[in-house]
Amino acid sequence: MTKILTLKDLPIKEATVCTVGNFDGLHLGHKEIIKKIKEFGKKENLKSLVLTFYPHPRKVLNPDSFKCSIVNLETKTYLLKKEKLDYVVIVEFNKNFYHKTAIEFLKFLKESLHCKVLIVGKDWKFGYRREGNIDYAKEVGKTIGMKVITVEDITINNHRISSSLIRELLKNAQLEKACKLLGRKYFLIEKVVKGDGKGKEIGFPTINVKPDEDLCLKRGVYAGFLEKNENLYKAVINFGNRPTIDGTKTFIEVHLLETPENLPKENDTVKIYFIKYLREEKKFDSIENLQNQIKLDIQKALEVLESEKINL
Repeated sequence: MTKILTLKDLPIKEATVCTVGNFDGLHLGHKEIIKKIKEFGKKENLKSLVLTFYPHPRKVLNPDSFKCSIVNLETKTYLLKKEKLDYVVIVEFNKNFYHKTAIEFLKFLKESLHCKVLIVGKDWKFGYRREGNIDYAKEVGKTIGMKVITVEDITINNHRISSSLIRELLKNAQLEKACKLLGRKYFLIEKVVKGDGKGKEIGFPTINVKPDEDLCLKRGVYAGFLEKNENLYKAVINFGNRPTIDGTKTFIEVHLLETPENLPKENDTVKIYFIKYLREEKKFDSIENLQNQIKLDIQKALEVLESEKINL
């Protein structure tokens, strides 16, 4: 069972093989590194460990240049736990942590994480102002007793798989391409929040969640699924601020196309799958026109979802 730790839970006593990264979205490139640390750990009798940051360091250090996140913390933690690692250490990134020099960071890995082997991508940069690189890590590693191994980039059709590319695809509603790089369907794990009943008033009740403000996903209407207790329910999903209703509050609203035995309620955790982008969010001249459009959205969603299969 994976142990989820924070800085206050350190140091770790067991020797580890570790990796470091943001792991936003946990795409196929990330999974290749994780595969390597698990294989190496099994071979050398070391515990497997991933050190990850939240929020993204760029969001803290240079928010103007930070574009968006692929998933929220809950989803990232879930994905990492599914990898059956021994440890996941989540560092709440702040400017104090940023000021660790390159050698201080390597010593932190060795002393606090008991990291004997570090496996990272070949372009890894670390430490204050990203002053450290792979050559430096290998040099210092020899003096502190930590072996450093690099992993080559993973490519599809000669394109390097990267979080940056996936962010752009999601922002442009290119879900199918994004999912190929992720190696899975795109989903978010969220907690249900209390809505204002507007959907019910117009005849289309919704289950509502409040997404992170920096989510990469393009706003609009999607065909998808809601998963609760390992049961899937077809749905039309709206991500946006409901311009016809009020235009001020941003929600992900899930209108179920089949009725579960027990409707998710406030504070329940649900998984929302986004399968296909149907249309952009728009302001309608009247509630009646909005209702007619939702009926069309439902019809199209049912056609899209008829042949979709998801492995839970």
